[in-house]
Amino acid sequence: MKRFSLFWQIFIMIFCVLIIPTSLFSYYAMDRVSKYSEESIAVSKVDNLESLSKATEMVLNSFSRNVIQFANSASYRNLGEINSYQILNSDFEMVKTAWEAQSYLNRLFGTEKMVQSCFYISEDSDYVISTDKGICRADNYSPLDWLEEETSEKPGLSGKWVARNLYTTQETEEGKSNRNQVAVLSYVYSINPLISAKGGTIVCNIYLSKLSDFLNPSRQAQGICYVLDENNNVICHPDKALFSSGDEERKIMERISAMKLEKGHFGYEEADGRYLCAFKRSSFNNWTYVATYNQEEVMRQAKEISYSAVLMIILAVAVETILVLLISYRIFKPFRMLFNSVKENMTEKMAGKMTDKEAPRNEIYYLNDVFEKMKFEESQIHDILEKRNSDAQRLHLREMLTGTLESSEKKENLEKLFPYEHFMVLLASVDGGSDLLRKYNSDERMYYFLQIEDLFNKNLNQEGYAARAMRFRSTTCAVVLNIKTYDQRKVASFITGRMGIFKEELKKILDYTMTIGVSSVHADIDDLNECLAEATAAMKHRIIAGKDQIIFWNDRINESQRYYYPYDSENKIINYLRLKKMDAIDQELERIREQIVAIEDISYDNVVLIYQQLIGAIIKALVEEKVKISRFLGNGRKAYTAIAEKDTIEEIEAFLKEFIQTILTYLEQSDEQKEDMKLYDRITSYLDGHYKEDIDFEEAAANMGISYSYMRRVMKEDGDISIVDYVNRLRIKEAKRLLQTTELKTQEVAEQVGYHNVQSLNRFFKKYEGTTPNAVRSLDKK
Repeated sequence: MKRFSLFWQIFIMIFCVLIIPTSLFSYYAMDRVSKYSEESIAVSKVDNLESLSKATEMVLNSFSRNVIQFANSASYRNLGEINSYQILNSDFEMVKTAWEAQSYLNRLFGTEKMVQSCFYISEDSDYVISTDKGICRADNYSPLDWLEEETSEKPGLSGKWVARNLYTTQETEEGKSNRNQVAVLSYVYSINPLISAKGGTIVCNIYLSKLSDFLNPSRQAQGICYVLDENNNVICHPDKALFSSGDEERKIMERISAMKLEKGHFGYEEADGRYLCAFKRSSFNNWTYVATYNQEEVMRQAKEISYSAVLMIILAVAVETILVLLISYRIFKPFRMLFNSVKENMTEKMAGKMTDKEAPRNEIYYLNDVFEKMKFEESQIHDILEKRNSDAQRLHLREMLTGTLESSEKKENLEKLFPYEHFMVLLASVDGGSDLLRKYNSDERMYYFLQIEDLFNKNLNQEGYAARAMRFRSTTCAVVLNIKTYDQRKVASFITGRMGIFKEELKKILDYTMTIGVSSVHADIDDLNECLAEATAAMKHRIIAGKDQIIFWNDRINESQRYYYPYDSENKIINYLRLKKMDAIDQELERIREQIVAIEDISYDNVVLIYQQLIGAIIKALVEEKVKISRFLGNGRKAYTAIAEKDTIEEIEAFLKEFIQTILTYLEQSDEQKEDMKLYDRITSYLDGHYKEDIDFEEAAANMGISYSYMRRVMKEDGDISIVDYVNRLRIKEAKRLLQTTELKTQEVAEQVGYHNVQSLNRFFKKYEGTTPNAVRSLDKK
């Protein structure tokens, strides 16, 4: 093939790649369509019916949920004991309560086109609250006799659907009353006395005609869909006259009952032709969905489509082949010139380096090296530009999140990254971030966060969503999520689902979980700073919600005006601490945690402040008891910082228990410490009386019945000073007094306080007083 011109190679390639496979495919497709089209169409009709049944049940379930929502609403509960129309109208507050209930029903059902009406009637009452007639007497409403049979059973936790004819009256202009009949599907919900002592019944009437329109959206001539109840009675049908005789309907029902399948299909024949029946049994009220199709019409359409498709493919391939040959021949001239130029150039450069056997035989060979070099250089340039562009985008995005981006040009470049109009921010924080900072160095953390960014981008960049992730702080990652169409339920479900996958993949690269705070949606890129604030507040709610959570921001997180502090518990804990009752302290700390968690809108800062203030109260009580807390707590700041580093309230509680246990351990050792204090007094008393002498510390310790090392430890622990420093301080204090009150020479002062020479006095005087003996005496004389 290398000896043939590139033009003819292209022609042969087109012929082999397009014409031959297309011909074989067309023949195979026709053969398979003729064999399996009927079964495939039947299966597709069953699948379509199943999807239609799920959609129908979803719609009906939404109405039933609205009914139950009314039964659980404050509007319903406020009706109280209003059992008669006369009582209802006797007081304006009762009328207002009934109006609110009627308004609530209107909000739930008033705008639903499928709903004919919805009404509520209480047990033993003579009035009805409805969406079509407002508040009226039961006698003036549609006949309600049928309700007695439907509500005679013991009410449960859910209602039931009843197909019936609804009779309404309408006044004409001549003053006559016309009685209209409307076929409806009624959802009857009897309020269980266990739920509400008031009881009553709520009924939602759905137009059967509109339900039938929903089941038959396209009104196709070759197929209709209808629903049967558990007794094989027709609930809704687009054309009841179609089965007026009932023979065809009974035949279909008997066939479905005999098959004992949840879903399926079968064919049957009638006088006017062959039909296909698809059915699907549903657990929803034990309904059966049935769809019938004229099989000849369905198959005719499939065959026509198959033949047309094959014909169009063959025709298109033939036309394409001719056009490619004609056009390529004209436009190929510049390429041939290019190939010849490259060939000559390559031949000159490689002259003498190639044998005749190795010589290329067509133009492609010569272009290969050129394109390889171009591709390599382009790749290098692309990598450099991509890196610079990516770093700049990260910087601009960070400035946008923090509200410091001022350049309009940079903002416009950012807007190009986000094609949609809705924005959210996800802030993901590593659970146990302080431990991660201690465990890994900066390079290791950077490596892990690059992988985390890739996981976020991979999982959130889906159809209708655009995401950009970046490391925001040492242990957090910020993600800007751009949304095409915002639907609160769908977007929340999308984020929850994708973050579930993200967390599973995170386990493979990092031994830590992440808590993710999600902001509300905003309609402008300028609001990213506000989105970040909301996501941060949601993420901080981890202290109550717990680790490894996805927490969505809501108004209560930031709008809490309450402040809570357990003053009674603080007093109890301090008293239990004095009594050394750790079990009682543990119970009180658990009670504090339960009280905090029970406050729905408590803020993160309030929770941290509660425990920091509690630690402060404990430290204050210890100081008042003259306990030297510095020996085991330092200055106490570490305890405050440790609380702020904890992620959850359970971790804070565990830390506080450990903190108090440390205090109790110290207090339990107080008796030994008191003994040491007595020994400390004996040691200092001895030193106070002998500091002017050459003290043999080993001998002094032996006289007290202790070792010299123990003597030094007691001085260091109880006096926070060494023995040598203590003696020198006594000597310098006495030397200062002698210098200020006597005329003794410096040498004499040194000898009197226990030093053998003036140099020792000068050295220690400088160390403890910051000046020299002579300077002190001169200053005193002035």
